[in-house]
Amino acid sequence: MITLVLFAALTLPPQQNSTSPDTDAPVVPEKVLAWQLEGLTQDEMREEVDRRGLTDCAEQPLLDALSATRADVETVLAVKHAKAPCKLWKLGLRLPRPTDYLYEVAGAILWNDWGHALGVMQIEASKQPKDPDVHLIYAHFLRMSGDWILAYGEAKRAVEMAPGSPYTHAELSTICYRSRLPECATHEAMVFLKLRPEDASAYIILGHARELQGHDDEALEAYTEAKLLHPGYSETFAGFGRVYGRQGELEKATTAFEQAIKLERGDAPEYSCELAQLYLAEGYPRKAIETLQEAKQINPDRLDILMTLGDAYLVGEQYPAAIRQYKDVLEVAPELEIARVRLAKALRADGREAEAAQLYAEPLGKQAAAKPK
Repeated sequence: MITLVLFAALTLPPQQNSTSPDTDAPVVPEKVLAWQLEGLTQDEMREEVDRRGLTDCAEQPLLDALSATRADVETVLAVKHAKAPCKLWKLGLRLPRPTDYLYEVAGAILWNDWGHALGVMQIEASKQPKDPDVHLIYAHFLRMSGDWILAYGEAKRAVEMAPGSPYTHAELSTICYRSRLPECATHEAMVFLKLRPEDASAYIILGHARELQGHDDEALEAYTEAKLLHPGYSETFAGFGRVYGRQGELEKATTAFEQAIKLERGDAPEYSCELAQLYLAEGYPRKAIETLQEAKQINPDRLDILMTLGDAYLVGEQYPAAIRQYKDVLEVAPELEIARVRLAKALRADGREAEAAQLYAEPLGKQAAAKPK
């Protein structure tokens, strides 16, 4: 690729400033690339091309080099919108494709910039309103951000556009499950399963829906089938853990969650919180604290981990640690009422009545702003 770029650059005529051209002759392809290398803007290039027009043809070797070097979008647009029969150039330039947004989204995910990924999809959904894949991916990022109402609308739109796609139904079922809509979650899960009967994830999603319906036995059947098809999905074991926990089989539940966390190589904050709560229910606050401390090292800003760790300290009667933990929560989320309630409880348990009373003497959020020690 570098060789081709150098080849293209070396075959160019001497570069000239577009703002003061020495000729009014039609613009040749080499000149457009020269302007690009100079750093001219899209508008500047287009202005010159519109004023002077384009040549009807160009030497094929240079055009091949342009194509191979994947001239950027600015160059492509300058050519595309020029007032000349640019198709006669026979350019093999990389024109923008409907799926180009995936490259930017992938980069945002790589850098853990979920906000940018969501913004890209929001723009793309308006640019490609009839593409079900765009709406499906947009729904997924909306779900990741916790915007359940918009996520539901986008997933519903994707289902309507592509009813034969199993993944649109899977996404809508998951959104309905998280939004506590049992009928929708179950219906879409059944469609997904019908379209992909040998897919373990279809049974996992069905298990979620059955849990939401309160049909734990049917949920266990679904998770069992998922495990038979693919034993490596952590959510299968998390499903077992939730159901066993509700049924009072705490030992089986903790074993299931431990396996789910192991499959995620320890990076499973939601599972860690659920496992810790089971340890607390069994009367093992020390194990709950150890589990949450490990999870906190990986996810130091997760509110659910911080809150559950504070609760574990409180149950374990480690009141100074609980107080510090709840204060950490209020620094991250100063308007979280439950954190203030738990902090007051920990302060009273530690004999610090005056500090507990002071929490309610100021508006919510003031305590975190003051960063009390």
